[in-house]
Amino acid sequence: MLSRVAESFFWLGRNIERAEAVARILDVNYSRAMELSARRPARAERLWRSVMECAGFRPNASIPADGRAAIECLSHCAFDQKNPSSIMSTVRIARSNALGIRSELTMEVWETINVLYLYVERQNVRGVAREGPSKFMRRVRDWMQAVGGIADSTMTHGDGWNFLQAGRFLERAYMTARVLEAVDISLEGWRESQRLLEMCCASVPFVQASHRSPEAYDAVEFIALSPDFPRSLRFCVRELDTAMHRISGNPEGTYGSPAERRLGRLRALFDFTSIDEIALPGVRVFASNVRRELELLSHDIEHSYFPRLAAAAVGA
Repeated sequence: MLSRVAESFFWLGRNIERAEAVARILDVNYSRAMELSARRPARAERLWRSVMECAGFRPNASIPADGRAAIECLSHCAFDQKNPSSIMSTVRIARSNALGIRSELTMEVWETINVLYLYVERQNVRGVAREGPSKFMRRVRDWMQAVGGIADSTMTHGDGWNFLQAGRFLERAYMTARVLEAVDISLEGWRESQRLLEMCCASVPFVQASHRSPEAYDAVEFIALSPDFPRSLRFCVRELDTAMHRISGNPEGTYGSPAERRLGRLRALFDFTSIDEIALPGVRVFASNVRRELELLSHDIEHSYFPRLAAAAVGA
């Protein structure tokens, strides 16, 4: 497979996953923050700040604890065209990636991405705020989740699909680490743990997997270390490692590139780490270290499989 085609599949997967994650984070927190604005402004400001950190933005030094904060957060996270992590930007990038490899995609995958792109382009922050952001966010979430399912069921599972999977699970792990880094369960205990679970689509799976009365750190353990939940760090790293070994043809448990070596270390970390070892330095410290490792892993993958990008970086 040409490296530019592999690159497009990889970044298509990443941008699909990021758009879905940002929409989910906003959807979970918007109404909750608006209710707090009038009663507990300090807590509302802290909530808005954590939302922007989860979505990959650096919030301003002071965030107004009123309706202006909602518009500011919605504008930055959903419609800021200058920021590559906003919903509008990620949908545009995903559509551009898909357009470049349209002949490699099935009609169903292309049509789903294109319909979402046309829908998002018709929206603006004032209109979405006036109608209530939940409708917009849920539509983005549903369509982006549909892209993954349609790709799994209509595309041949060759190198293109594996690069798509690698991008999706790398980005999913990255966004999960961001959420863990931004949510401080030491402040409000179970209330913040519940918000953490909702932002990771984990409320019902967590309850189903619990065999006793849960505590705050049980939610962190589930999000970080569950072997079966598809948004946990452990699950995402395992699926990413499997996809990368299918691409290289190396047996799992071995490595033939810096990316596979780093993935092996990450898999061992999640396979043998306990919640006590996460809580000792602090969840935020653990999540920050994982996020940095995933950033380095992304660079390793780019240098191994997309040499054009590596050459450009050296030239710069």
